[in-house]
Amino acid sequence: MWYVVQTETGREQELVDAIDRVLCGSGYKRCFVIRQECVWRIRGGYKTYIKPLFPSYVFAETDAPEAFFLSLKQVNRLSRLLGNDGVFGTVTEEEQALLCRMMGEGRGDGQECLVRRSPVRVSADGEITEAGGFLKDYLDQIVKKRLRKRSVTIEIPFLGELRRIQAGIRVVGKDPD
Repeated sequence: MWYVVQTETGREQELVDAIDRVLCGSGYKRCFVIRQECVWRIRGGYKTYIKPLFPSYVFAETDAPEAFFLSLKQVNRLSRLLGNDGVFGTVTEEEQALLCRMMGEGRGDGQECLVRRSPVRVSADGEITEAGGFLKDYLDQIVKKRLRKRSVTIEIPFLGELRRIQAGIRVVGKDPD
C-alpha cells in the first residue's frame, strides 16, 4: 500500500533522501515524490521545468505503516503520516492506479515518478477537442484551462476528497476551421 507523508513545501526531496539515509529501506519498500513537467512562458517561448505534483507530500510504499511511522521518528525532519482520526490514511487502489496512469504505464515502480505534459488538439475557438496521455480519460473533469500558459486544471478524487491539480499540456495542433 501507498501512504502519504507530509512535510514542508519545497523540502519533499530532502525528506526522501533523509528517510533513505536514516532508515536504509527498513520498514518500507520505497519512498518517492511524484513530479510533473510544466512550462514557463518566457519571451514568446516556453521553458520546461519540473515541480512536485502534490506539494508537501511524499509517498511511501509499505506493508507495515505502524512500524514505518515509528521508524519515521528517527528522521530529523518535520513529517507525519496523513490520516483521519488517528487512522493511517492510505492511497486507495483506485487512486494508486490513477497516479500510475498519470505517470505512464509501468511507472511508479522504481522508475522516475514524473507526470509528463499531455498532447492536446485545440479547436479554432480555443476548446480542447482531443487529448493524449493520461488527460484523454479526464477531458470531462477539466475545470480551468490556460492554453497560453500550457496548463489545465482537473478535479480528481484523491485522499478522500476532490482535489484540483494543474496538469501541463502540449498543443500539437489546431483543428481545421
